[in-house]
Parts: sequence; C-alpha cells; structure tokens
Amino acid sequence: MSHGAKLLEELEKRIGAELTAPIVKRGYGYYQEGRVQSSQTTVHQTLMGVVRGSDLYAVVMDADHFGYSTCTCPFDGFCKHMAAVFFQYYADERGRGAAEQAYFRMLGLTRASEVAAQRPSAPPPAGAAAPPAGPEPDSQPHPGERGTAEQWLEWMEAAYGDTWKKCRHSLHALQPVLSGLKGLSRDWEKPVQRLHWSTAILFVLEQSERAITTVDSFSRYYHEMSFIRMAEPWIEHLQTLIGELTPLEMSEEELAWSDAIIGLAKRRALLSERQLFEWGYLYLAFCERFSELGEWFRREKMSLLSELDSPSAEDRDESFLHAALGMLYFFEGDDARSIDSFAQGAFEKVQKLVYPCVAQRMESGDWEWTERWMGFLYEKVYAIRSARSIGPFMALCRRADEDRPEQPVWTTYMTELLPYSYAELSEHWLSVKRYEDWADLQLFVGVKPEEIDSPELREVAKTAPHTLLPLYHQSIDAAIGSRNRQGYRLAVKLLKKLEKLYKGTKESGKWDVYLAELVAKNQRLRALQEELWKGKIVT
Repeated sequence: MSHGAKLLEELEKRIGAELTAPIVKRGYGYYQEGRVQSSQTTVHQTLMGVVRGSDLYAVVMDADHFGYSTCTCPFDGFCKHMAAVFFQYYADERGRGAAEQAYFRMLGLTRASEVAAQRPSAPPPAGAAAPPAGPEPDSQPHPGERGTAEQWLEWMEAAYGDTWKKCRHSLHALQPVLSGLKGLSRDWEKPVQRLHWSTAILFVLEQSERAITTVDSFSRYYHEMSFIRMAEPWIEHLQTLIGELTPLEMSEEELAWSDAIIGLAKRRALLSERQLFEWGYLYLAFCERFSELGEWFRREKMSLLSELDSPSAEDRDESFLHAALGMLYFFEGDDARSIDSFAQGAFEKVQKLVYPCVAQRMESGDWEWTERWMGFLYEKVYAIRSARSIGPFMALCRRADEDRPEQPVWTTYMTELLPYSYAELSEHWLSVKRYEDWADLQLFVGVKPEEIDSPELREVAKTAPHTLLPLYHQSIDAAIGSRNRQGYRLAVKLLKKLEKLYKGTKESGKWDVYLAELVAKNQRLRALQEELWKGKIVT
C-alpha cells in the first residue's frame, strides 16, 4: 500500500470515529465550495492544509496520533476545516467521485445511484430458483413494548454502543441517540414508557462514562465540567421519572424491569474508580421510591449486607456500601443503625447524604434524634475542620439555634469551630439580633471596624451602639500603637466615629473623659497631636 493510500485509509477511519456527522457534513460542504486553499502531506503520516472560512485557518492532522491534530480556528476540538482538508486531499489523490464515496461511508449512507443499480430489473420467472439470501441488516429490530430491560440494553449496545467514540470533546453526539431512543416508546403506556426512558438515560450516561476515559489527564478537569453540564438535563429528567414511578401499582414485568435498571445503577455506584456522575445518588433515589415495597426493600437491604460481608475487591467502593445501608436504615426509621453505618464510611464521601437526613429530622421536630445526628456530625467535621468543609454543618447549627435557642449546644458547636466558622457565626448573630455576641466575636477574632461591611456596622450602630464601643477602643489603640502618621490618621478617623457612638448613647460626658485621658497619655507623640488638631478632635 502506497504512503498516500495508507494515509487516506487511516484518516478516513479516524475522522469517521472522532467527528460528529454535522461537522463532517459542514466540512464536505466547505470542500465542495472550493474553500480549501491547499492540502499536502509530509514524509510522515501527516496531512496539512489551509482553509478559507471567516479567516484563513491552518490545519495539521496526524494519522498516527490523531488526538494531536490541530486547527487555528477558534473552535475547541475537531472541526469542519479538518474534514474539508481531508476531502480535498482525497479528491486530489483519487478523484471527486472517490471523495464522495468516502463521505457517504463516513455517514453510513449509500448513494442513490448505487441503490438503484442493486435493484433487480425484473422479478424472477415463476419456478426459477430463488436468489441466495443477502446479509442481515446491521440494525436488528428493537424489542418493542414487551421487551425486557436486559433485551433493550443489549439492543442499545448493539445499535449505539460505539457512540462514545465520537465524544472525545463533547457529548453532543449522544443527544440525538437519547432523543431517538425516547421516540421509540412515545406511544407506549406511561408506566412502561417511564421505565424505558429511564433505561435510555442510564445507557447514555454509561456512554458518557466511557467517553471521559479517553481524555488525557491534563485536560480531564475541563472535559468533566463540560460533560457534566451537558448531562445535567438528562439527570434531572431521570430524577423526575424516578419520582413518578408507582411501585405499588407495577406488574411483575415492570418490577423486573425496575430491578434491572436499579442493578445497573448499583453496579456503577460500587466502582471505586473516578466517575463523571454520582451513581450512588441515582441508586438511592430508586431505593427511596421503592421503599414502600416491604419485600423488595428487605431483599435489597440483605443484598447490600451480603455484598459487605463478601471479600473486598480492589475496585469496590466500600464507603458507598456503608452509605447505602445508612440510607436504607434511615428510610425505615432506624436512626441508630443509620448513624452507625455512616460512621463506618469515609466522611468526605457520605456527608452529602447525612446532611439531608438531619434536616429531615429537624423538620419533623424530632429533636432527640437531631441532637444525636448533630453530635455525630460535629465529631466528623471538627476532625477535618476547614472553611470549606464546615459550611453545611454551620447551616444546620444556625437553623437549630433559630428553632431551639434555649439549647446552648448549637452555639457551642459553632464557637468551637472558630476561626473557620467566623463568617457564618458573625452573620448568624446579626440575623438573630444578638449584637453583644456579635461584637464579642469581632473582638475575639481581632476584626477591625474598617474591615467590617458598612451595612453591618450601620445596623449595629443604629440598634445597639453601645456594643461597638469596645471594638472602636481596641482599634484606636492599635492604630496609635503603629507609631506612624498613617496610623495616627486612621485613629483620628475612628475617633470621629466613636464620638458619634457616644453621643448616640447619650454619654457625652464619658466621651470627654476618654478623649482627655487619650490626649494626656500620648502627649509626647507630636505627630499624633498634630493629626488630632488637624482633624478637629482637639482645639
């Protein structure tokens, strides 16, 4: 095989796999419009070209390492300019007809002229031997409304199992697949349709998981963000479908279908490898919906316990098992076992599930178990305390303190987490109008008045001005202690505000005494005396 033929064959294979059909079509259109200025190869498996779009763009495609192919256009990923250069080079090497054939092959189509040529010109005469049967079509008929979940998943895999290969930079290739799969059941009965649509979404999510594994580690983070954003509507729709399921009204066939897709989500959730989606949450959403089926619920719980008792595999996520059991115990109201199960998992993996459990107990007014849950959380949060990790716990503490202010344990938790809890606690004291506690917190942490938001200062100064006096005294002493003119100017600025506070509390006499003592104490600081005079603090 010649160098050019080998390059064409390899590029056709890679472009067909990596570029979506719309991009291939636009690239072919560019080629037909004569927008390709040049296309040439190097001694290596590399094709270069220049395409005239809204600007001139340079294209370099490496057949051996297609992932490193580039174009100078602003599009992030494999683009239509690459396809245009390929078709131009194909036409230069083998003619425009061959380039057209390559185009149809990439799209999986057949030209109309070829279809007509393959039709028999006349029916065979009666009694003649029948022609040999042709090959089976690539796509088998789908299982239909009476098919099982396993049959549908097998069919989806056969029909669309390679779609992930076209999702190197985006999940756009999966959207028409999902729409097409949903369309197959648009006329079905609603209960079965929900199960079919849920299966289709789970299949597409699995395709997305396969796609992310092809991304190099350097750009994985950005691809993950892009993939997750695009999949958000799919997951939201799946959660809506789960919420609409009616387990008590399901037939045996529908329950079997449900078991199959729940098992799919569980198998994914058990994997310890890094994944795009929170499969554990999807699995638990199913479990919560099916918890009204007592026999199913007991069977699922025993399945998790059996899995936990079996020898641990390297690729098994133990924390998920403990978290799942914790949630199942919570669903049936066994809080003690639920807390025990959560305690055995890695807290960073189970905490997202624990916080809603505590909030639910608060809403129901079960404060005995709320205290037990909060005590468990406090131990875990305190061990790994940081400004990022305590946010949800602080939100629960604030809510509990608002509902049960007579219980000091909530305040104890929040103050024990200082300084990491400063922002939340400061906001909380203001929201519940405990201004003295708020001012004490600023003094304890060492926050200066000029570092506090103006609206907060105005609120306290208007409602409880006396609470700010110690804060200003401390800041004025610190500013004078800096022993420089900038600090003295700041002290004068603070003194003016302090004077207003004293007058607001109708204690002008105390202000006069304080100012006289301040001037006398610092009479040797000539620069300070000058700034006091300039600021008209003293005359």
